[in-house]
Amino acid sequence: MIRLALIEDEELIRLGITTAINQQPDMQMVGVARTGAEGLNLVKELNPDVILVDIGLPDISGIEVIKQVKLNRNTKVIVLSSHYSQGTVQSALNAGADSYLLKKNNVPLLLEAIKTTFYDHQSFFDPCISRRDFLYQQKIKGKTYQDNLTDTEIQIVSLMATGSSNKVIAEQLFITESTVKGHINKIFAKLNVSDRVNALIEASKLGYIEQDYLKVG
Repeated sequence: MIRLALIEDEELIRLGITTAINQQPDMQMVGVARTGAEGLNLVKELNPDVILVDIGLPDISGIEVIKQVKLNRNTKVIVLSSHYSQGTVQSALNAGADSYLLKKNNVPLLLEAIKTTFYDHQSFFDPCISRRDFLYQQKIKGKTYQDNLTDTEIQIVSLMATGSSNKVIAEQLFITESTVKGHINKIFAKLNVSDRVNALIEASKLGYIEQDYLKVG
């Protein structure tokens, strides 16, 4: 019996996945959490075999949840996300995720991912994600990048690519302009650049934003 826990903030997704899991003769959903903090407490209390975790949680990033889970246990982690940019997938893998699926209500694919990850001890990736999308070198054209962008930083870069001002970005993400400026400074440092244009160029090289989405100049 595979004991699973789900960390997901969308109620309908929680209900659908829990129902699908509990209909399987060799699987049981032992706990469900709405936030990252609740999820970490749940994992500590129940010690499930496999955790299904969303990246975009309302409190702390799913990336941070993965890191915390992997610190003290060998629990398998399968990411469920709507995002599959190179940077997001790579960040999840670097944090310790074992497998990565997109949210698209495909129960057979989810069950296959769980069995492959738990029984075969192999990573499973959504068919929409090619290995070339995330297996890239951190050093590109002689330039070394300091660290992967966080989920929030990826959101900010994506908004920057549309030409959004700091004020608009702040409104979109429900944060202050000073917080946006702080994130942008971190983005510049991680990408080894000093302005928005070059930040977007480097972010595009690393797959954080799509090339045809880039609007600079």
